[in-house]
Amino acid sequence: MKKSLFLILLIGALPKLQAQMWEVGAGLGGMNYKGDVLPKFKPLVVGPGANIFARMNWSRSLSLKANGVIGKIHGNDADMGDPYHRIRGFSFNATIFEAGGQIEYNFLNFRTNASRIVNNWTPYVFGGGAVTMRSTNYTLQNLIDTGNGFVFNGTTTGSSSTRINSWILGIGFKKELNARWNWGMEFGTRWINDDFLDGLGYYKNGTYDNDPLPAAVTDFVILNRKRSVPGTRAKDMYYYTNISISYLFYKVHCPPRR
Repeated sequence: MKKSLFLILLIGALPKLQAQMWEVGAGLGGMNYKGDVLPKFKPLVVGPGANIFARMNWSRSLSLKANGVIGKIHGNDADMGDPYHRIRGFSFNATIFEAGGQIEYNFLNFRTNASRIVNNWTPYVFGGGAVTMRSTNYTLQNLIDTGNGFVFNGTTTGSSSTRINSWILGIGFKKELNARWNWGMEFGTRWINDDFLDGLGYYKNGTYDNDPLPAAVTDFVILNRKRSVPGTRAKDMYYYTNISISYLFYKVHCPPRR
């Protein structure tokens, strides 16, 4: 019984014993944002991004990946055609630092000797989580009701930063360049537990953030024009698209000589 169990475990682990492959790599790409300022995904409103990663190919189907990402996102009410956005005049820039991990499922037998059919490319899906540090700078146009219409009265600027948690889901493609190198592409969505990635949003108790209201301006119209823009109650999201290259380390276990 013990010998049979040992043989079953040995056969199940054989692909890993034959060739464990580790990868380290880096990528460049772009970051997008969706939230209170841009409630619709706009692929052309993009900021720069870069990442480094380490991947362990656990089996022919599954890979584990540790990932570090840095990038910038931005949004401006002027990018929306909605008149409520345009009159609000809010804009922001944010820096993103992300450290996370993900599990990848390969659809094809990619770089494996555990099958008679071996592919030098494969699409894959991935999911995981991350801890994100964000630093946001924002600008709000000030309007004052003079009784004869609204008058522009300068801008209010501010900043905020915090740590947030995010859930990651995406799709990717990777291809063999040669025996030691791969290249790949990824698109991943980050759902976060925060509504202030852009500097606007609702607190967890349901109340709306009254900042960044100018201290000298108390006209209720400023607050109302912030509330009137659709999509404010939705949690913010960000996206990362990249092209990467990675180097493989082989670790082959050979049985000892008899």
